[in-house]
Order: sequence, then structure tokens, then C-alpha cells
Amino acid sequence: MATRLNIMGLIEQIVAAENLQAAWAWLASRRKRSHHNSDYWHLRHHRQQLEPEIIAAICDGTYQFSPCQQYEGGLVWCAQDALVLKAMAQVLSPYLNPQLSQHCFHLAGNGGAKDCVNAVHEQVDEYRFVCRSDVNSYYATIDHGILIKQLQALIPSETVLTLLSRMLDRLDDVQGVLHPVEIGISKGNPLSPLLGAVYLQALDEELGQYCAAQGLFYARFMDDWVILCRTRQQLRTGVRIMNRVLDRVKMTKHPYKTFIGRIKESGFDFLGYRIGNRLRAGLDIAWKTWANHQGKLCQLYEQGVSERDIGQYVVRGVGLGK
Repeated sequence: MATRLNIMGLIEQIVAAENLQAAWAWLASRRKRSHHNSDYWHLRHHRQQLEPEIIAAICDGTYQFSPCQQYEGGLVWCAQDALVLKAMAQVLSPYLNPQLSQHCFHLAGNGGAKDCVNAVHEQVDEYRFVCRSDVNSYYATIDHGILIKQLQALIPSETVLTLLSRMLDRLDDVQGVLHPVEIGISKGNPLSPLLGAVYLQALDEELGQYCAAQGLFYARFMDDWVILCRTRQQLRTGVRIMNRVLDRVKMTKHPYKTFIGRIKESGFDFLGYRIGNRLRAGLDIAWKTWANHQGKLCQLYEQGVSERDIGQYVVRGVGLGK
């Protein structure tokens, strides 16, 4: 499919039959247990009628997103919008990934969280100082104007940019009251991980260039990142670069998840793991991760979740592996 789509424009790729079929399959896996009154069943039942209308609206630039519904679990896109967003994500991810930094591990093909943790662990013995940080309320503080300017430099299609702009400047339906959203993106959006990578691309570029020039180490996963340095002066310079970029994109460091200083013998926490000297502290699950895991298990038992599903949660949630 990729070979065929590469010769087409981005909009043509989004509405291509194979791409839409993959988006339908994804939507079915996510909404198959939806309530019988869910809009997913209406969309699925009337697919033959609605799909051509959706394609036409995307192609002529008139597609509009519906307000996100507020539920106990958070904001949820309507089934049709979720389908369109997934179709866009499937095309834009392979298109944008080569233009983004290899330091960003959550992008497809860059390894993921466990590879990021392993990479940090393999390098930690070479350094004495660390800056480990993340963004305070990351998705909720993404500035739409800044993000659109970043996307304009990467995406040549005005129609795609219009779709993205309409998706960002959405309305949220909270108990029947519509609230305009001028900042932030929803976590349940299939495009959120990609847009998050784009938003902090400047951090990857500037810290990546500095660390490469100084022989240091830098890695990021979503809104968590690590800088490993040999000297305190290198650490100070890295922190200045970090603060300058965050200020530029109107973001701040999380006050309780930031550590800047000498690497302790017991190591430091990153992405749920405790990373330390390979001969002494080694690599282990962080205490907070264990505590959260135990709390979640108690919650699942109280909710009457089956032993099979609890077992699957344990398998997914514990163990690093290489």
C-alpha cells in the first residue's frame, strides 16, 4: 500500500480505499463494545451511504468536526470524526516521521518506550550528571497557533492544514454546553502522539545538536526527556537550551518530575523505571510504578474484571525486556 500511496497527494492518500479500510478496522476494534445507542453503529450500518459523502467533504475542503463529548473517562470524538482522524494519522505519520528527530523514541520506527529506557541505561555509565524532565500538562498546553505554524513548514497541502486547523479549534460538549477550545489537544485523538512530536521538534533539534557536538546523550519519549552530561557546565548549558525552547513554545517543566544534578548511586526515575549504574543500581521498576500497578490491580478486582483480563494487564504493565 505504501508504494502506491507515495505517488499520490496527501488528500488522495487519506481517502484511498486501502487507507480508509485500515481506519475502519481500527475504529471497529475500538468501538466494538460501544453501547447499542452509540453513533458508531449508525455509522457502520450506513457506511455505503456515508463514506462517499465523507470522502467528498474531505476532498473539497468542507469537512467539519463535531463537538467532542465529555464522559467520565474524558473527551470522546464522534465515530465519524475518529475515523477521519485515524485515516489522517495513518498517512501523516509516515510522511512526517522522516522529517522529525531520531531522538524522539515514541515515533513509529524509533523503538518506543522500552528502547528509550534501554538506550538511556546503556549510556548512563559514561556520564555524571543528568537533567530528567517533562512538560507540565503537556497536551493541555499545546498552543494552536504555534503548532499550525510548525505544521505549515512541514505539510504542503492547504486542504490537510485546514482539516488540522479545524480539528484543533474544536468545541467540547460538556453536559450539553458547548465550550470553544483555543489551546490544547485531546489525548484520545489518533493524531496526538504525532502532533506532540512536532510541537517539541525544536527541543529535539537544539538539544540533539548540542549533545552531538559535545559527545553527550539526549533522548525523548512523548513529553519526557533525558540529557546526560559529563560536567556541570555542560549540564547548565543543556538546561539553558531546554528552558529557552520551552519558553518559545509557551510550556513549562513539571515542578515535581524534574531532576537536575549529579546522578545518584541509586539512579534516577525515567518512564516508570529506575535507571542507575549498571554495576550498582542497574535497571529496575520505579517504586512509584509498582505502587500505581498495585493500586490499579485493586481497582480491577473491585470492579469485578475477569482473571484473564487482569492477567493481560499484568503482562502488559510489568517487565522491561529487550
